[in-house]
Formats: sequence, structure tokens, C-alpha cells
Amino acid sequence: MKNLVEQLQAKEGFSPSECILADFLLKNFRLLAGMSTRQLAKETYTNSAAYTEFKVQFLAEMMERIRNPQVTDFSMTDRDTVQSLMDKVTGLEVEALRSTRGMLDAAQFMRALALLSKAQHIDFYAMDENLNIAQMAASGFLMANKGTTVHPAMTMQYLSAAGMQKGHVSFFISRTGENRMLIDIAHLLRLRSVPRLLITSAPSSTLASLADVTFPVATVDTMEKLGPRIFLLGAKYVTDLLFAVLMTRLDFSDAKKKEQWLNGHFHY
Repeated sequence: MKNLVEQLQAKEGFSPSECILADFLLKNFRLLAGMSTRQLAKETYTNSAAYTEFKVQFLAEMMERIRNPQVTDFSMTDRDTVQSLMDKVTGLEVEALRSTRGMLDAAQFMRALALLSKAQHIDFYAMDENLNIAQMAASGFLMANKGTTVHPAMTMQYLSAAGMQKGHVSFFISRTGENRMLIDIAHLLRLRSVPRLLITSAPSSTLASLADVTFPVATVDTMEKLGPRIFLLGAKYVTDLLFAVLMTRLDFSDAKKKEQWLNGHFHY
């Protein structure tokens, strides 16, 4: 989940010339805002063609680091105080959302919207903790006038896929993208020409190869860094974005009436 600044600091896989460029940028970033891309290329003996967007992103990240210094080592041990754990968990989750945002493309949401707009019903396929995200997403999509189904039992998920009708869209949530049972269900749904959406931290996985639209989200490898829970955070972020997109496509007055009715009859 390294951002641009961290990649420049690490220099992993950099060539000698790229290392020179990284050192120059990190050392002279305060001068960068006043330099043209032509000047920057001249100083670093590189080509200026792709620098404009790069410079904007690099400066934004450096300015954010100056304004809000962040914890960079998110490993948690028994030596941590409650305060340090609060800082680490906050930093880890903020960084996870930023990384996920950087991995997502508006085109993915437009393709998903095209499928969801035609669908009458959304069926979720997930296991274990991912079922919690599926259930939250399902309740939101109901508000967007989409019927939803979440079966906790894997047997019921198989049966649901086997009897899938037209007008349905399937929605998979899998961190590894290699769950054997979910892969079998995805194969079955592809044979039945049922559209397949996927949230995963492994966009090159088997399950991703079977999906019509894949939403990649950030994750971390170790339990000490909250492991799978970071994936859940990114997965919820994606479903929240999809919910927002769907709600903006609804008739506003109809959505407002539904909200007023719920507020009048249910108190949380």
C-alpha cells in the first residue's frame, strides 16, 4: 500500500537513473512547485512528457505529510500504548482507504452501473466475515430499489446460483479470489450468462478472471496489521460508492418519500 512518496524513498526495482531522480525529488520538493516540467526534466536528465500529473500528485502527498505527519510503521506489539495503537489503527485505515481510492477507476463503476441498472435482483456470494459486508451492502441496495439476497450457508449459495433467473446480477466478495467454492459458483453463473461483480484484493486471481467487473481494494498481509479487516474496510468503501452511484440515478422525490417513511416508522 505504498504511496508515491514511499515508493520514491524505497527505490525498489529502480534503475540508477531513477534513483537519481528519486533523490532529487525528495531533497528538492519545496522548489518543485515553481519549476516547469521542462526545468525538472533538465535538472534530472529525463523526459518531461509525463511530468505534469506526476508533479501534482507528488506535491500533494508531500504537502499532506508536512501538514499531517503520520505513523509509517503500522506493526502492533505488546509494547504499544493505547495512544500508539489509536494512532496506528487510524493511520492504517486512512492509508488503506487512500490506497483503495487510488486503485479504483470511475470506468469500473460505470460498467457496474450499466449491469445493476438493468438488474431486478442482486445475489451476494461470500463467506465468513465477508458476509457482514454483503449484508450491509444488501440493505443499502434495497433502498436503491434493488431486491437482494444474502445466503449465509454455502449450500444455499450453490442452490441459488443453480436456479438463477434472468434479471439477476451476482456480487462476489473474496479477499484472495481463490476460494474454491466461490470459483465453482462463478463458473456456473458464467455458463448461465449471469453478470458477475467482484470485490477482491487480488485482481489477477482466478475469481477475477471470471468477473465482468472487478473492484480491487487494498489489504495487508499480517494479522498484526489487522490483516483481513483492512480488506473489509475497502470492501465496504466500494459498496458505499456503488450505493451512492445508484441513489443518484433514482427519482429524487421517490427516494425522499421512502426516507421520510422510514424515519417516521423506525427509530434506531
